[in-house]
Amino acid sequence: MARKEKKFYSKEFKDRVVTAYQNSNESVSSIAHRFGVKRDTVSSWVYRRNLPGDSKKIVTLAAPSVDTMKQENTSPESMMSQIKDLEHQLSLEKMRSEGFSKMIEIAERELKIDIRKNTGAKRSLK
Repeated sequence: MARKEKKFYSKEFKDRVVTAYQNSNESVSSIAHRFGVKRDTVSSWVYRRNLPGDSKKIVTLAAPSVDTMKQENTSPESMMSQIKDLEHQLSLEKMRSEGFSKMIEIAERELKIDIRKNTGAKRSLK
């Protein structure tokens, strides 16, 4: 019986798959299908990300580099799933930004102080 060649995935791709799983209500199987990876592989990436004391628990929302995308599966289905994932990440960042703006607005109103930087403010000379 012939051995199958082992696939290697970039760190950015693994992070994108785990982030997609953590930010959705989809099962590991559906995430694996969406990204064209085996279910057990996705499970192991998620497990490693969630190990106690692991500093990788913080999810970063970074776009993949061009080199990373060339190495991955570039089938139309895979690219559509990547676009969908990036659109979801963008919507989360927009909501986060709007939340911060609203918090600053409320703090300025309640505390009666200017928090946002005035672009026309003069620098003090020391």
